[in-house]
Amino acid sequence: MNRGLTALLIGCSTALLPSCKPAEETAQPAPPATRDNVFREGHRLFLLRQRDSAEVLLRQVVAMDSTDKPAVQDLAELWYDRARELQGKDPQNAAMRTAYRYFARLESLGEKEAETYERLCELALGLKDQRGFLLYAKRYAGQYPYDRQYYNLGLAYFEAGDYATCVKNQKEALGKFKESNYIGGFYRQMGRAYMKMDRDQTAERTLAAGVQAADARLAELRRTDRTESAEKVRRLTDDKISMLLLLKKLHVTYRADEKLQNVEQQLKDAGYGK
Repeated sequence: MNRGLTALLIGCSTALLPSCKPAEETAQPAPPATRDNVFREGHRLFLLRQRDSAEVLLRQVVAMDSTDKPAVQDLAELWYDRARELQGKDPQNAAMRTAYRYFARLESLGEKEAETYERLCELALGLKDQRGFLLYAKRYAGQYPYDRQYYNLGLAYFEAGDYATCVKNQKEALGKFKESNYIGGFYRQMGRAYMKMDRDQTAERTLAAGVQAADARLAELRRTDRTESAEKVRRLTDDKISMLLLLKKLHVTYRADEKLQNVEQQLKDAGYGK
């Protein structure tokens, strides 16, 4: 080849190399780790039930702002779900305690939804925190003064050993909620409280009245509410059986044989025992 032509070709190819080389990709900077970005991803993972990854991000949000209600709520629900899954497999109740702590923080941040108080009462009772149970049961009934909340409050007074106030509270509930499906529970808790106060005769009268009230409510449900009554019937039946068992204990103690036979027959009719 002609030397001049060769030199020309080499020169041209060398000159063209820079323009032929593909441009290097410029690395894009990562988006700033703002609260919104971190929470959005943490919440997404929470909804996907990728709990470990979600918890890491949600805790970062809380570290940025300890008053961040949405992040605290997700953490509370995350640990509540874990506690339920680990029921019986977590001797120290670590998951339950963590869930309780987050729900307590959520409530302190102004969250007053019924579900929050329901969780707090459930967790406090499960952890045998009588003081916490009574505190949140009072707040629950104050925010939502209905039959279920009065029942919980009566139970909280009983668990705290305040039997007189338990009786007073459940009497008030009976006056307010005459058609409630918790009516058997109101009588049952009063009867138990009277027994704790060594007022067995009053307990007997209360429990006998409670069985009659439960029977009347059951009959009414079966007559008028045939489609959605299964859970209500179960609750009333359970309360009735519990009251009959308490009456049986009293009748055995005081050797009231005729009353004992009557109670045993009612238990048999209810499908309990032989």
